[in-house]
Amino acid sequence: MNKAVKRFEIPIVAGLLIWGTVFLFKMAYLRIWISTPICVLYLWAIYAHVKARYGVKIPLSLLFLVWVAVALDGLGNLFDLYNTKFKYFQYDEFTHTAVPALAMPVVVWLLRAGLEHFGYRLPLGVVTFFAVTTMFTVSGFYEIVELWDDKYMWPQPGMRIHGPYDTPNDLQCDLLGMAIGGLLAYAILKRRVREPVEAAGVA
Repeated sequence: MNKAVKRFEIPIVAGLLIWGTVFLFKMAYLRIWISTPICVLYLWAIYAHVKARYGVKIPLSLLFLVWVAVALDGLGNLFDLYNTKFKYFQYDEFTHTAVPALAMPVVVWLLRAGLEHFGYRLPLGVVTFFAVTTMFTVSGFYEIVELWDDKYMWPQPGMRIHGPYDTPNDLQCDLLGMAIGGLLAYAILKRRVREPVEAAGVA
């Protein structure tokens, strides 16, 4: 274990949390050529810290899914898709569904790996459910802050909240995306756990 990393554990984690929070709130206003490189740097910082501190390597495929989620938001800003009126499904609803679905697998994986690192083994279903409920709580907090921002920080309401149903509609899509991502993560991880057991049985 890297002693320098362990010594500065609290400042490093605090810095990553602050960096991630600021990026999350500013992401909606950033161009894709700004948001995606920042996302890559942030994901690399998390990967490097987790590897140096705990000896755990986050699968790059899962981090790539998070990058795709950020890229979807950037594409929406680049082509003004958030202000485009679609017939059945708005782009904002699409991203509020797709982004949690893409991010949930890495959350489930990290929670499971973290519990195992500290000697706790819980059923994968329990881990997945806890990951989904935790992320939904974070999403709810974000929507409340977004509501405060629109109500108190802008000259006139309506800059960020598009109508009285915007917040509950966003949360509805978030929950749908998290459920989809959680189920996919559960299915994939369950299969990976089953494969070595079946291989050992054959041997």
